[in-house]
Order: sequence, then structure tokens, then C-alpha cells
Amino acid sequence: MTNKIILAGNPNTGKTTLFNTLTKSNQKASNWHGVTVGTISKNYQFNGKLITVTDVPGMYSLEGFSNEEKIASEFLKKNKDSLIVNICDANNLERNLILTSELIGEGFKIIVAVNMYAEVKHNYKKLAELLGVKLVTIDARKKGSVNELKQCVDEFFENKFQDSYKICKTNLNSSEIFSEVKAKQSEAYKTTNKLDKIMLNKFLFLPIFLLAVFAVFFVTFGPIGEALLFCVEWVLGKFLDIFGGLLMSLKFSSAIKLFLVDGILNSVATVLSFVPQIALLMFFLNLLEDTGFMSRVAFMFDGALKKVGLTGKSLFSLMLGFGCTTSAVITTRNLENKNLRKRTALLLPFMSCTAKLPIFLVISSLFFEKYKFLFVFMLYIFAILISLVFAIIYKKFIPEKSDVLVLEMPKYRVPNVKKISKDTLSVISEFLIKVGTLIMLFTTIIWVLQNFSCSFEFLAGENFEKSLLYFISSKLLVVFKFIGIENAGAVAAIIVGLVAKELVVVGLCMINGTAGSLELLAESLLSPASPCYFTPASSVVFLVFVLLYSPCISALGAIKNEFGRKFLLYVFFAQLALSFAVCFLVYRTLNAPIFGIFVLIFAVLAIFTSFVLKSVRKKNSCWGNCNACGKICEQKKPKIVRGG
Repeated sequence: MTNKIILAGNPNTGKTTLFNTLTKSNQKASNWHGVTVGTISKNYQFNGKLITVTDVPGMYSLEGFSNEEKIASEFLKKNKDSLIVNICDANNLERNLILTSELIGEGFKIIVAVNMYAEVKHNYKKLAELLGVKLVTIDARKKGSVNELKQCVDEFFENKFQDSYKICKTNLNSSEIFSEVKAKQSEAYKTTNKLDKIMLNKFLFLPIFLLAVFAVFFVTFGPIGEALLFCVEWVLGKFLDIFGGLLMSLKFSSAIKLFLVDGILNSVATVLSFVPQIALLMFFLNLLEDTGFMSRVAFMFDGALKKVGLTGKSLFSLMLGFGCTTSAVITTRNLENKNLRKRTALLLPFMSCTAKLPIFLVISSLFFEKYKFLFVFMLYIFAILISLVFAIIYKKFIPEKSDVLVLEMPKYRVPNVKKISKDTLSVISEFLIKVGTLIMLFTTIIWVLQNFSCSFEFLAGENFEKSLLYFISSKLLVVFKFIGIENAGAVAAIIVGLVAKELVVVGLCMINGTAGSLELLAESLLSPASPCYFTPASSVVFLVFVLLYSPCISALGAIKNEFGRKFLLYVFFAQLALSFAVCFLVYRTLNAPIFGIFVLIFAVLAIFTSFVLKSVRKKNSCWGNCNACGKICEQKKPKIVRGG
């Protein structure tokens, strides 16, 4: 027999962390509202019982306000006979107990689990007596700390204390309960409040934020990242020499041997060599999040984001976009209205996912080796600036509705390295799964297109100009020449990237016949004799195009599921058109600086004109009772009265 429990509580109380600990899962757990956007269920065993745990989105009240709160509230009401494990954070106990009181008042069977109990020394025994329910203290990050909770759940299903829930709990002495926890909570937040005077200072915050982000990029792409990359490349090189030689010695046809070595083994090894830097980037982003820093970032940017039609909560999805666009699209469900969801989703392709990192690293190393980390950092900033411009445009076309930012502001904490490492490994495992499935599949397709001619003659990796891939790319080259991409090999890599951005580097390796060696790839990309090569100008254009053009197939699928086919088509063609337009401007500017100066002057004049028109419109506004327009405007001291 399966027994069911539901994990419920305010956002950022540790529900998902507890779910992971109980069920040995690795669901995303973060310091902000809306990370869990649907119900998640999994089993664990204890004392011979199979227990199903369901994690529902965070909620402040049974009267749900946001989409995820409504999902949680409806799920609880449909499963009123289930046992509710109500997770409360010891640091925010006063607020968390409001939901606890509602659950008790509505007759739910609950066990209160106070998380992070060691951080605040409440009188938990007295609190349990005041609430009249079972209360256990836990640290959701530690397996040993949840044993008492498991035992308590087991006792409930053994009917050892179910009778206590037959007593009506609606007459709780709330004032006594809240006074019990309020004083201790204020003491716990003393250090956080002192730090927030610095972190939330309007003059100091932006420099601190930029410094933190720059430091992450420096470590990831600077000496440390380079050293790790070198080590992994060396290990993979030795492995390829041994295993590749073994494959080539087998008595298979040359086509099969070339496919196994060049088409599969070397291509996957090329992608794997970037795992260290992807891991570093995600580790440090998770580190900033775990300290409580990212919640402050959302709070400080909320005002600025509202001016472009977003909110601080949109920043959560946008930040996740730097990891994976697909998962970021799904998290837009936590935004309160559909228009805000659409405006946020439209900007997600501008956030450079980890799959683009290998492309940036390879191409930037050709001409910007000494300042590679700075160049990559500038690419990210450039994409963010473009996204802000389009956010303003989308604000005009997609109506804006009033949105309230409900934001968790956790205590500053020493990062949990174990949790951060686990989250980072989760990202890497997803990346490796892509290498093992999607990349394998489309590497096969690329290899076939590259190694067979239009008449299906086997080319053995030679005569790229006769291949099917060249035939397709050359037909599209006419369009790409306008933006400075002048060889079919680069076009072929872009086409491959529509499937998954990881495949761009794989495609470049296969096209130039250098799979498995980034050093050989870099040399080949500088040689005009190669099927794919770059000049300084074309390399910048290529990177900008990859930065801005359509997201991968999995992200487009998520967009279709969330917003429909029409929205999907708009995102695809809008990103494609934008990438061509921006790359055209970049290319012309690099080749004729005076053109760039002209574009800049035109942009400044356009902005200035818009402000002037806005000002004139305000001056010509009706400030009194005007019979001419029939409008009535209430002003105590009208500045200008016209026409009346």
C-alpha cells in the first residue's frame, strides 16, 4: 500500500531541498519564489512502507495569488485527506506560521517541520503545544537530520496520533504564537540587516554586482579555467589515441571506421573538453545564489525592469537562461499574467546558455587570446543591452498589466558547497545526456551530409565542396555574404546549431576534419584553404550571429508548449531577422568605421526626437475642462488651460 504526503510551505523554506533529501532526487532548489512551477512526485521507503512525496509550489496562503500558488492550493484541497508536511523556515517563522494557521483552521492533517532550526533558538516545544500539532526540527540539506520526520510520518500511517486531528483547531491563540517567535527572529536578522545597508545601497550595488559577475567570468575563462581545460584535453587526447587506434585496427569498412572515429568519438570528445568551464560558470552562479545575493539583485533591478515592462521576478527566468533556455522558458509559469510571461519569454533567447560557451571560447581564441575572458564578457553584456532595447519595444506592443513583486529576501548564509556541487553536477549531467543522445543523433546526420555527395558517392571526409552539406550551405551563402560570412563551411555550422548550439563546434570540427583537437581546429579556422575559416571581422560577425539567432530545438519546443505555435514561429523568425540586421550593422561598422559613427548618430537623434515628442505631447495635454475635446481632467492647480 502506498502512503502519500505533500510538502507545503512558503517559497524559500527548503521544500524542494527536503524533497531531494527524502527521495534522493536532484530537483532545482533556489533562493527565490517560483522555482517549483508544478507538482513533482517521487517515492521513498521507510520501515517497509512505500511513501509517495509530492512537492507543490511555494504558497503564502490557501487563497492563491500567483499561478503557482493557485496550483498548490488547488492540489491541497483536492487531496485534503493526505498528510501535509508543512515546512517552515526558522528564520521566517512568524510569516510562515500564517499558512500553518490556515492549514490547521481548514482541518488539514499536518506535521510542522521547522527547517534551519539551529540558526534561531526558538522554544520549539512550547510552539508545538501552542499549535496543537506534531512539530519536528530539521535541516533539509542533511539526510540524518530528517530521520525524526520520517519516523513521525511512519507513526502517522500507523494510526498512532491520527485521532488528534479530530479536534477542531480553529481557535488558535495567534497573538501568543507570533509573540513567541518575533523577538528571536529580529535577533537572527541583525547581521543580514547590517550587510544589506551596503548591498542595497543605490550607489554601491551596481559596482558590487558588476564586480561579482566580472570575477565569475575571469575565473571561468581566465587562468583557472584554461588550466582545467588543458588537463581535460590532455586526458581526452590520450584516450582518443588509444581507443581511436583500436577502432581503426578493426576489420570494418573504411566508411564505418571513419564514422566511429571522426563522426562519433572525436566529435563527442571535442564537446566534453568544455565541461570544466561550463561547470565553473554554473558553480559560481549557484554560489552567488546560495549566499542570498541573487535575491538582492532581483530586488534592486525591479524598478529598472518595470520601466521596460518586466519585474524583478522576470530576472529569475532571465538568469536561468544563462544555464538553459528550455528550463528558463518553463519557469515563466510563475509570473502573474500572460503578457508578462510573453515579454519575458521573448527575451530569453538573448541570454547566452551554457551550450554557446564552447563556440565563444573556440572563435574568440583565434584573434583575442590574451583578452578572451573579457571578449566573452562583452558578448554577454552586448546581448543583455540588445534585450533591454527589445524589452522596451515589446512593452509597446504587448499590453502591460500591474504586477506586484513578491520576493523572498533570505538571510546571508555561508554557501553549502555540497548542495552547490550537486546542482552543478546536475547541469553537467544534462549536458552529457545531450552529448550522448541528441548530439550523437545529429552528429550522424552531419557526418552523412558531409561525407556523401548529391549522387550518394562516399567522399571519406574529403572534397567538402562535393558534399550534400556544402550543397545546402552554398545555396544559403548568398544571403550570409551580406553580413560578412563568406564561406559555406561557416553557414553549415550555423545550420547545425539550429538543432543544438553544442553542435556548432562539432560541425566546425567535422567540416575542417580536425575532430578531437581544438588546437588543430583553431589552426584550420585561420587558414583560407580550409572549408571553414575566419578573418577578424567575420569571426566577430559569426559570434554575434550565434549569440542572437534562434534558440535550439528543445527550447523552441518548450516555447510551443507554453505559448502556442504562432508565438513559436514569431520567436524563431524574429530572432533570425534580428541576428541578420545586427550582424549587418556590425560587419559594416568593422569594415567602414564611418558607417558605425553614422548609425550611432542616427540612434542618438532618434532617442532625442522621441523625448522631444514625448515632452511636446505632455505640454499639449488638456489640463482643464475643455469643450473642444469633451474630456474632463481634475487638477487643483492647472498649469495650462486650452480651448475652454
